Formats: sequence, C-alpha cells, structure tokens
Amino acid sequence: MRKKIAIILLCFFASCINPNIKTLDLKNFSISVPKDWNYNQAKGVDSFVGDIEGPGITLSFDFSTMGFANHLSDLEHESQNVKVDSSGEYIIKTIRPKIAGKGITGIYIQSRKSSLNFQMNGRDLAELQQEQALTAFNTIKIKQKGNGDPLPFK
Repeated sequence: MRKKIAIILLCFFASCINPNIKTLDLKNFSISVPKDWNYNQAKGVDSFVGDIEGPGITLSFDFSTMGFANHLSDLEHESQNVKVDSSGEYIIKTIRPKIAGKGITGIYIQSRKSSLNFQMNGRDLAELQQEQALTAFNTIKIKQKGNGDPLPFK
C-alpha cells in the first residue's frame, strides 16, 4: 500500500515539472529556459559573458563581480517600458520595447551589498520570444557574491 501511494505521489509531482523547460546552471547564476535554448560561451576579460540562443532569439549576458556589466541606462527612452523592483539583496531593472520587435528586452540586476552586477538582453525580439525572455528573466538565481563596495544605481 505504501509503495502504491509513493508511486502515485511521485507521478503527481513529476507532472508538475514542465517537460519543455530546462535549467541552465551557469557558473555564477542559473536560469530556466525552453528546452531548445542553449548556452554559448564567449571570452570575457573581466567578467563572465556569453549568449543563450534558441529559435529566433539570442540573449547576451554579462556577469561581473566588479561592477562592469552594462547598466542598460543608455537604453531607457520613450520607446521602452522600464520597471525597477528590489529585494533585500538586489535592485532589478527590466526593460522591454513598447512595440515588440523594435528595441531591447533586458534585465539588469545590481547587488545592494557589493559591486556585483549582471545584465542580459536581446534585440528586436518578436512578441513570443520577448515573453519567453521575460519569463526566463524571472527565474534567474544569482549564485556568487560580489567584491567591493556597492555601486550607485543608474
């Protein structure tokens, strides 16, 4: 009887996991993305950089423990929606174009306690890819702490 209940519970919990999503466990952070997206390593000098690519989408990222990631501030203008949020540990800025396919969809995360910052963005994403990117951004988990004093938020 216990074995039967355990099997039923296992099947129930397994069905809650989306089989079309995978988690990319990258050195300093993790992110959940559609199964057909892949990580491509790039060579960075003073930060961890790379791309996550899928059908019709490329998201580039820059993870820096020294504050060198782009703040995305230069991309804020009338054609972009900008949302700033915060948690006890991070300030989080999300940008997206007002018209899908015409602008940058991105996230910027800055530590409140150190110089760690991170940004990921894609350019001119179709509406479906923009929604997929924003959904993926919400799953980002930072795994490393930064060095140095906190940065001013831009």
